[in-house]
Amino acid sequence: MRPDIRDLVRQRLVIYDGGMGTMLFAAGLVDGESPEPWNWEKPEVVREVYGSYYVAGSDVVQTNTFGGTPIKLSERDLQERTYDANYLAAKTLREVCPEDGYVAGDVGPTGKFMKPMGEYTREEFDATFEAQMQGLADGGVDLISIETMYSLEEALCALRAARKIAKLPVSVCMTFDRNPRGFFTLMGETVPHCLRVLQDSGADIVGSNCSHGSPVFIDLARLLRDSTDLPVIVQPNRGKPILEKESMVYKQTVQEFVADARIIAGIGVNIIGGCCGTTPEFITGLRQALRALAAGAASEEGPS
Repeated sequence: MRPDIRDLVRQRLVIYDGGMGTMLFAAGLVDGESPEPWNWEKPEVVREVYGSYYVAGSDVVQTNTFGGTPIKLSERDLQERTYDANYLAAKTLREVCPEDGYVAGDVGPTGKFMKPMGEYTREEFDATFEAQMQGLADGGVDLISIETMYSLEEALCALRAARKIAKLPVSVCMTFDRNPRGFFTLMGETVPHCLRVLQDSGADIVGSNCSHGSPVFIDLARLLRDSTDLPVIVQPNRGKPILEKESMVYKQTVQEFVADARIIAGIGVNIIGGCCGTTPEFITGLRQALRALAAGAASEEGPS
């Protein structure tokens, strides 16, 4: 019988997926368009991306719902399709998920701020995340994957919504900027503070994704691991992008990414995957390089 993801991450290293947007852009999604409509307009493309990550070696694949809240979808006048966007994404991923795989409902930030910095109240943020979570839960996800959160307060809104809508495991990834004083969210919150509050608020897995490439994530992973007893997840970008012909291009190779991932895994993280710029090729590299840890061997250092 397949274990609960909360148990699995304490037994062995778990491999997540790579970039969803990266793959959809390669398939023809135009910069500035919302990817969620593809869940009903081009479901075969989304299905193929999902399947490619499982074939590459991902234990967990996330739904195409990063911008799936009513607030975010309203930027394209799609708020009335919130349930469809999330339910269809989860249902399709559930259909292609292998028996030993996991379906994660992906939840990204709204891109807005709460009062007094912005126009929204905490109750409105709670409601927008609840609407998204309902579609994901009904679609059959195994866990909720809250990611790329630059505000702890917004992350807590999403966490509360997940706990209210469904009794599912919840992972929360913050995104941190680095300056000479260390790592901080956009709102100035530290790594230890974020992880402590998330743990106290009921998160099952905590960590970070995006913002930085794998070299910076080596230092960030150490800080994350030292700041919590919970399972830790990291999903670095494919290095640092550079501007080429008015487009941002990622140049890091699979071999370079994997070399850093070996170090990160040795620090004692429990889940590792990729974020912006990474593809199934990078996940295959992770799976092959970290095969022993992903098969259940103990990590070289740090708690598991």
